[in-house]
Amino acid sequence: MLRFAIALLLLQQPQQTPPKTPPQPNPQQMQKVEEAHRGLFQSKSSAAEEAGRYTDKVAGSIPGGGDPFAKVERKNLIDEHIFGRMEQDRIPHAPISTDSEFVRRAYVDATGQLPSLETLHEFLANPDPLKRDKLIDSLIGTEEFGEQWAWFWGDLFRTVGRSGDGMNGYLFHFWNKEWLRVDRPYNEVVTDLFTASAKSSATIAAANLMSRNSFDTNVLPMNADDYRVANRLDAIDDFSIETARIFLGINTTCISCHDGAGHLEPINEYLAGKTRAEFASQSAFMGKARMITVWDDRGKNTTNGDQVVDDLGQGYKTNDDWPFMTESLNRMPRDRKTHEPAFLLTGEKPRPGENPRAAVARILTSHIQFNRATVNLIWSKLMTVGFVEPYDGFDLARLDKQATNLQLLDTLAKEFSSHNYSIQHLIKTIMKSSAYQLSSRFNSEWKDAYTPYYARKYIRVLTGPEVVDALTKATNKPANFTLDGLPMTRVKQLVWPRDVGRRDENAEISSIMQAFFQGSRMTQVPDGNRATTLQALLLTNTKTVNTRVSAEKGTRVEQLLTSGKTNTEIIEEIFLASLARRPTPAEMEVALQALEKDRRIGAEDVQWAVLNSIEFVLNH
Repeated sequence: MLRFAIALLLLQQPQQTPPKTPPQPNPQQMQKVEEAHRGLFQSKSSAAEEAGRYTDKVAGSIPGGGDPFAKVERKNLIDEHIFGRMEQDRIPHAPISTDSEFVRRAYVDATGQLPSLETLHEFLANPDPLKRDKLIDSLIGTEEFGEQWAWFWGDLFRTVGRSGDGMNGYLFHFWNKEWLRVDRPYNEVVTDLFTASAKSSATIAAANLMSRNSFDTNVLPMNADDYRVANRLDAIDDFSIETARIFLGINTTCISCHDGAGHLEPINEYLAGKTRAEFASQSAFMGKARMITVWDDRGKNTTNGDQVVDDLGQGYKTNDDWPFMTESLNRMPRDRKTHEPAFLLTGEKPRPGENPRAAVARILTSHIQFNRATVNLIWSKLMTVGFVEPYDGFDLARLDKQATNLQLLDTLAKEFSSHNYSIQHLIKTIMKSSAYQLSSRFNSEWKDAYTPYYARKYIRVLTGPEVVDALTKATNKPANFTLDGLPMTRVKQLVWPRDVGRRDENAEISSIMQAFFQGSRMTQVPDGNRATTLQALLLTNTKTVNTRVSAEKGTRVEQLLTSGKTNTEIIEEIFLASLARRPTPAEMEVALQALEKDRRIGAEDVQWAVLNSIEFVLNH
């Protein structure tokens, strides 16, 4: 009970053959279509307002907040938009964060890790007025930066390892990490994803995004030349949907089956004006691409990985896609027509003699919506609330009403392309702004109307991998993973969630990651900026946590107790290593009482209480 009492006092937390003629829809079919879309029409709360309310609820219990009277400097184009708009509309804003708040926030966002004690002491003691910018520059482009953001893109691309569907996701992951680390222009990266060709997708990493969207059927092959296992058009359509979601911020799933008119007006006015034929024309850019599965002679079966990717297909012909299966597996039957490539947003077609896959990459990456979608993804990750939520929810017909700050979104979109599509430049621009560096604490009454102004830094709950890596670093007791037989100590050194494993302690770690909304990548992108009861239960009473707060086997608590440090110094280091700040006088008083009663048990309880504070699992 003492441990729980310390936690309560120390750190409070809130709580087949196609038909010859296309079938005509009948009323019963249309009713089924509407039923399938029922969830889309239900009213949804504003993700931005929810983030603002949650931040307001929690931030008051977190020490810090900065000087409310200090002048906030407008450091770049972001600040000119953000603070100029607030000044014009007379909206109050939070003060600049303290150095302790900032250094932890920057480390977690840029690298997914907590800062080391040495870094903290050096940064907090440094009087240099440019130290924040210098810290950001030192983090961006590091190996840890590559790990953090490759995991982010891995979730978007749904990158898996060898054990999933057979494709070489390991190669794809390290390819993603490398282009992020060296800051390769993002338009070139996306072009590779559209145009990769190889005898095996394990040979060229970029081919894996196409392979990820190819699906087997329940039909078993008769021999190596039996293509009934592959529905090429469905694979192409799935690729078109995924690339539109990620690179254009538009979810075209609905119009892959039916026209938007009469269905999508309440959801997306822009897509309500689009037809299934226009979607087919977008897919037709990939119409000559073939993704042929590999024959396994021993098992007398094909595999979905290591596919042959070439441009020898006959185009996007829905009447006869021989030798592949032509019956749609998961969509309404197609129109039995041949569709020519045309870009969904503009109708632009390939140039004479231009490879259609190269054409769609060129057209897509030169459109401002590509820039907007990319900026929105990064802004959402760093600022918690995107200009448009969800990331694939852009409605181009009413973007002026939908985006929280369309002028800034478009300004950053142009900034992104003018700096050679540099992801690193975009991240640095956001992190170096005063808007990013505001405190989460707000010194007056918070109103929902302030939400689109970004008048405070919205907190976010750490991701599953971030929680585990923070837990192991704070306690100085690394995890134990393997990647291709090599020892690893951090989740972000791995490729995908299943690499964590399900044996011994790692089964608990996997459960913690899932509780913090890390998906499997076989389905959805992780989405869950909230604390839950399950998270609290897993952090309060699992072996993963309890062995790390105990004073044994090289943990931080054991090292501190044998270091000769005073009780005050022990408590201060536990706080710094876990929360990147020193304890408040009230926290110090309670913690000292615990150590004076029983030094070992008291130190263990303080470490446990800090890890189980709401502050530990937040980036604020």
